[in-house]
Amino acid sequence: MSTDFVFDVSPPPSLKLPFEFRVFTSRLDIFSSNRLPTTSTWGHYHVEAYFGRRPRPESESSPIIDYASLSAGGRTIKALTSTTYSLTQRKLYGIFSKVRENHSPAVALMEGLEFGQCWAFHGDAGQLGIQLTHAIRVSSLVVGHANISSTTSAPKKLVLWGLKPANSDLCTVLRDVDTPSPDFGSGHCGIRLLSVIHKPSSSTLYQNFTITPVSSHYFDQLLVQILENWGHPSFTCIYRIQIYGDI
Repeated sequence: MSTDFVFDVSPPPSLKLPFEFRVFTSRLDIFSSNRLPTTSTWGHYHVEAYFGRRPRPESESSPIIDYASLSAGGRTIKALTSTTYSLTQRKLYGIFSKVRENHSPAVALMEGLEFGQCWAFHGDAGQLGIQLTHAIRVSSLVVGHANISSTTSAPKKLVLWGLKPANSDLCTVLRDVDTPSPDFGSGHCGIRLLSVIHKPSSSTLYQNFTITPVSSHYFDQLLVQILENWGHPSFTCIYRIQIYGDI
């Protein structure tokens, strides 16, 4: 079992409690843009604390929530999600691993990065539709991948799209013609929020991509498009997708 963890005590501003505290290991550092003033490091453990009521900008006024997480109420959108890799048995990195029925797309929105705990789809290109818990102004995409020796099935080129009704003004104003568009369904258009290269690493399980918000626009449905993986010819594995932002 993994020994990596995040422990975060950040009371909401409404409680007006005079402290904040967090402990996390290096591989689960998801706070790169939201540091507390007092920090210390002990090996691969990081401790951050603040005592006293400090002013907080509006962008930090909400608790840190992964709005795509199943535990928070997020879910996948079946109609906008690629078909699951369906062979009953496959060989991963020299080790045979059974594909179980519960390795559905929802696995990508669940906690945990144990080997094999991923959602796989056919080939090197696909998509994952996500219904968020709330409409948010998206600020970051976090991609997680297990600590394994080979990363050929990991996603490489990703595009994050925010979905809007097809009759939205944004569909015309922010129309994207440079990126191959995925299937948004008949009733939606896609607004490109982010195009990135994911580089899985044995030293960092999560990679955080910061997003420049699209003005004051909010999205409750997103689509993660995978254009390419790192070389596996048969399937691509998505271990974890996290979405952060402001309600």
